[in-house]
Formats: sequence, structure tokens, C-alpha cells
Amino acid sequence: MTGHITDETLREIALAVGPDWQAGRHEPRDPEAALVTPSLDEMAAEPGATQTQFRVTYERVGRHGGRGGRPAPAPLECWAIGADGLAEHVAKDVRPYLASSDVEVHVDLEQMTGFILAGMNNGGSFTIEQLAVAERRDA
Repeated sequence: MTGHITDETLREIALAVGPDWQAGRHEPRDPEAALVTPSLDEMAAEPGATQTQFRVTYERVGRHGGRGGRPAPAPLECWAIGADGLAEHVAKDVRPYLASSDVEVHVDLEQMTGFILAGMNNGGSFTIEQLAVAERRDA
């Protein structure tokens, strides 16, 4: 008997087990570990751009995070350059909660809200707080 497990089987197991396979993700994050800086690609695309520290508080993510009495993932604090940069950080953070590999995150910095699309389905929503701004320095 061979023991080859397909990606689809792993996905089915993860969905059956629920959020417990991501043990600890519902607890508050360690403040030092929570701070994610903009990627090198993001900083290279906009040299000297203003960086903003955000806190993303999830209302619901996927089929398990924040539904049916289950807790949503812990808030994410990160530094980003604009809405696109923040959307990338959120997409990386929520991917383990979603069955779909097709994840799209929309961020509205005017309304300070966002939502997640997982394939063609609603993958969740979140609110955004601005915590700090690192002002650009001219040389």
C-alpha cells in the first residue's frame, strides 16, 4: 500500500479539523513578532514613500475563523506602503484559513475597511486602524 496524500486530501483534512490545525492563531500575537515591514519589492517600487503602521482586526475569515462561535484570527499589525501593500500582508496572513488557493483582498483606506474574496466566495471582512506613520525624510 502506498502512502501518497494529494493536496485535495490535505485540504479536506484541514477543513474537517477546522481552525484547531492552526493552533495559537486565535490568541493575541506577540507584539514583536506581529510587526511586519514592507517587502523589499514594495520599498523598491516606491523609494522614499511614506510607510504606515496598521492594525487589521478580522471580523470573519473563511469557513471557520469568526463563525459559529469560533474566534476570528488574532489582529495583524504591520507596516505597509498604501492599500496594495496592506492587501498583500492580509492575503498572506489569512491564506491558511481559506480552502481556496485563489485569494484576493480589497482594502479601502478611506473607509478603513476591507474584504476577502476566496475564489468566487466571500472569504471574510476586517476593519483597519492606522497606528503610526513613518514620515519620509528628504536627503
